[in-house]
Amino acid sequence: MLAGALLASDAGASRVKQRPHFNAAMPMTSAWLNEENARIGDGTWLSGPAAPAGAIEGYTNVTSVNKGRSITVFVSSASDSYDAKIYRIGYYRGLGARLVEKRSGLKGRLQVIPAPDQYGTVDCHWPASFTIDTDHRYVPGQYLIRLELPNGQYSFVPFMVRDDSSRATYAYMSAVTTWQAYNTWGGFSLYRGASQLGVSGFNNAQRAVRVSFNRPYDRNFANGAADFIGNEFPLLFLAERHSLDLTYLTDVDLDLRGDLLLGHRALLSLGHDEYYSPSMRTAVTNAISAGVNVAFFGANFCYRKIRFEEGVNGPDRLMVNYRSTADPIYLVNPSLATVNWSNWPSDLPESTFSGSRYAGVDGIGSLVVEDSSSWLWDGTGLANGDVLAGALGGEFNHYDPASVNPANVQIFAHSPVGGGVSDTTYVASPGQGGVFSSGTGQWIYHLSNAPLLGTSWVPGPIASTTAALSKATENVLALFGQGPAGTTSPSVSNITDFY
Repeated sequence: MLAGALLASDAGASRVKQRPHFNAAMPMTSAWLNEENARIGDGTWLSGPAAPAGAIEGYTNVTSVNKGRSITVFVSSASDSYDAKIYRIGYYRGLGARLVEKRSGLKGRLQVIPAPDQYGTVDCHWPASFTIDTDHRYVPGQYLIRLELPNGQYSFVPFMVRDDSSRATYAYMSAVTTWQAYNTWGGFSLYRGASQLGVSGFNNAQRAVRVSFNRPYDRNFANGAADFIGNEFPLLFLAERHSLDLTYLTDVDLDLRGDLLLGHRALLSLGHDEYYSPSMRTAVTNAISAGVNVAFFGANFCYRKIRFEEGVNGPDRLMVNYRSTADPIYLVNPSLATVNWSNWPSDLPESTFSGSRYAGVDGIGSLVVEDSSSWLWDGTGLANGDVLAGALGGEFNHYDPASVNPANVQIFAHSPVGGGVSDTTYVASPGQGGVFSSGTGQWIYHLSNAPLLGTSWVPGPIASTTAALSKATENVLALFGQGPAGTTSPSVSNITDFY
């Protein structure tokens, strides 16, 4: 038992069931990533003063680029010169990043912030500033461009280098559609609009119904890095520390080339993976049926239904979300109307394939362990009823008996939170991939354990809690790396113990 954990009650102990033997050995490490981790890191990627709004910011023409291809960067700078430091993010002996390339003395120019159109779309048409050729220096992975002014102030621009030929064990997926949904740069997001932000002349006073990837991320959104550092980086840091056999993509890639999932054993969905197009959802459900495991480490996944439109830089640059049948496409093709997935005419809550459903935003609480003999808690020393203090926060999911669920949902944690109950669930049907759902929006956030980076950006670990969640995460990675979990460790329903 971990220090500070509560003793299991007799009732909790009675819920212990025998499970198939679990092989906790981490499979499929990557030789190239092991070599990459041995390279010299650079811990200064998070140091220095953040640039004020409008001082320097940028975006790329695509969210990800296949290795060997080029990516274009668009920059607005209040200074007539700036530097661009391009970092690959990973473990690197605890420093979290490697400096791949530096461009010095680039010519700066202040660009115009476009006015929103009738949909609340702020869509930049800036001239190209520079191009990155992803040659041999740019191995697959998550990258941040640090745009830096002569006075040291900086902001980030994220992009991904992927490898479409990869057959790696794990596909690490960055949830950029959710990043963009919450991005208020230019005054509008899918949540906020003129009435909240003081922008006049827009006919939807509440929020945008279409947003563009052709714009920077707001400086208040992790200084341009969007949701990456808090909701994604801790898992990447952990996975690369183990030199796991990874490939990298964004959820926009899931829309454009979702069949690539079938070449991998597991998809790793990160801290907030809310916005899904029909093609994205189909790619995930088809992969599960084909034996690909899917780990949703966050909550509120596959909740909002979206569609993409082509923009100035190509396909999937504009993202539409009305959240109702007011979507004009409803009159032409109701199946594409951007309602919530659980609402009519879709009627497909995420629980249909996961056994887990979005429950609310008040998810603060402590995780209460259940089914402690299961593979998830192997090696943690935890027993039923033990508590991981402060593990839960943000949005949360639960098992909903009134929803459409698989028959074999297994609950690993059943935890009271401010808005109800958070459930950590698992579904793995014979011959299919397994689906793990953490049930909380802060699972990945509480994996943070990078002391060399300080706590201003990456918080320190929570005593006992971070260690237990890290071990449980390693158990998910270990099981899901072995192949279809429905074959190696099918789920055993214990729903009647709780509902």
